Amino acid sequence: MRAPQHKVLSSAASRPGNPTGPWLALGAGALAVAGGALWWGLEQSQRAAEKADPNNPALVQLLDETHALEKDFARLRDSVAPTEEDLAPLQRAIENQQEWIRTTGNDSAEQKQRLEGLETLYDTLWLRGTLARVKAAEAAGRVALAEGRRDEGVAQLRTALGQQRLLNQRPGAGRDLPRETELAQEIERLEAEPLAAEMDATIAQAGKLRDAQKREEALAAYRNARELQYRLNREFERTQFASLANLETVDREIATLESAPLFAEVLQASAQAAELKAKGQPKEAANLYLRALQVQQELNVRYARSRHASIERMDVLDVALQTELSVEGADRVEQLNRELTNKLRARDLAKVPELLLEGARIQDALFNRVPRSRRLDPEMRLKFNYLYLHRENLEPTLKSLADQFVPIPDREGRMLRTEVPQRLFEQLMRGNPSRQVGPELPVESVSVPDAVEFCRRLSWIMGRPVRLPKEDEYRAALGGVPAGREIAAQVWSQERSVQRTRPVGTGEANPMGFHDLLGNVAEWLAPAVAGEQVVPMAGGSYADSEAELLKVPLVKRDWLERSRTTGFRVVIE
Repeated sequence: MRAPQHKVLSSAASRPGNPTGPWLALGAGALAVAGGALWWGLEQSQRAAEKADPNNPALVQLLDETHALEKDFARLRDSVAPTEEDLAPLQRAIENQQEWIRTTGNDSAEQKQRLEGLETLYDTLWLRGTLARVKAAEAAGRVALAEGRRDEGVAQLRTALGQQRLLNQRPGAGRDLPRETELAQEIERLEAEPLAAEMDATIAQAGKLRDAQKREEALAAYRNARELQYRLNREFERTQFASLANLETVDREIATLESAPLFAEVLQASAQAAELKAKGQPKEAANLYLRALQVQQELNVRYARSRHASIERMDVLDVALQTELSVEGADRVEQLNRELTNKLRARDLAKVPELLLEGARIQDALFNRVPRSRRLDPEMRLKFNYLYLHRENLEPTLKSLADQFVPIPDREGRMLRTEVPQRLFEQLMRGNPSRQVGPELPVESVSVPDAVEFCRRLSWIMGRPVRLPKEDEYRAALGGVPAGREIAAQVWSQERSVQRTRPVGTGEANPMGFHDLLGNVAEWLAPAVAGEQVVPMAGGSYADSEAELLKVPLVKRDWLERSRTTGFRVVIE
């Protein structure tokens, strides 16, 4: 660290006055300017030529003072921690030496070396003293902090920080930028701790007030906590007390308390709506659900951070509202469905188209207007629309099936006496997957999903549940295995069929009244467990020999499998 440079002091020469006279009035101004310029040039030339005499008493005294200061300072050369006051004489000696060199013009190597020696000594001792002051201030700060004197401790650490910053402003030994950063962060943390403690206490108090249902007091406390956290984030952003997450938590509590009246209104309207719903007053309940939904939406918009803000609750309220709005229409559809089922079972089809049209229109309107209602039944909607579109085929289909179901021995259901013919399958499904085509031939190349969908549609037409047979129902319908002449009359085997399917019901029926339970096409059965994708298939087909068919083949196949040797029959409950 170099001592400051001083200006060279010299006495100023007096300047002569401007010449005057009436005879020079015309050119007085010009002569004054020219004369002043000439005199200034002569003065500067004279100053440049002058050099102070080293024997000048003032300069001798200056030099003697420098020597005396240097000798006096020698006692501090080995000082462990020289102070600023200790360094002041050495600094004055450096300034005297600089002034003597400038004044005398004597910048010999000896004089320069002497000046550099003084400056080097000053730098060395200043560095030593500054390092010592950093350590002393930091140590004193640690002691004060340990003894609970926070303000004094922070002040000492600030002193240490200031001295370290002085060291870091110059290159070389003593420079320690990480230490400066650590001290600055520690001071910032210590200054932030009281504010953070105040904020924690305020949040704790706000929580107690909130739990005690003291809404206004809790709100005031949380708002105070928010201001404290803002200060921590703004003024002490490098400390662990700065936290956007804490601020978000406080904001959420404030929004929750501010939104409490709206939330209470939502709960009250919802409860009243539920009571009216239980009393069978759907219109009044719908009005209250609508009010609750509107208030919840307002709450979500105004207080998005509130714990009471909820998209899920809006969904629940919307579903409840749409459900109540659909009650009248859904009740009418259920009534129409009961009438429709009874008429289909009785084969009384005179008013069936009217029932179907009304039911389809009501359901289409409900699905468009209140699609989230819990009263809507997609299956019912499909049923009414399907039956209305196929209303012309209802009578012929029911007539063709009038005597085609036979009771299953010792079982409650009735089974179709033949395999499903392609004619019936095509009437219901508007398609035919069979590879060997013929209206009275059994439908084949069908998967289990195909058969299940056929059962679904047939159940709509019959007004009763229709499904695939279970294994025990199949065996009960089969009874004993035919033998001798019966096998030839009843079973379309490899030997009789000439490798192709035969029209359903053309072979003799078994004693139970069923045709083709063995041979012709193998038949899908219902899986033992609903949803299974490996499904039993019974009875064998025309591709099997009589010997194989007499064993009553039962295999399992993937439910999506299609084969020209596989068909099905159905059971009506």
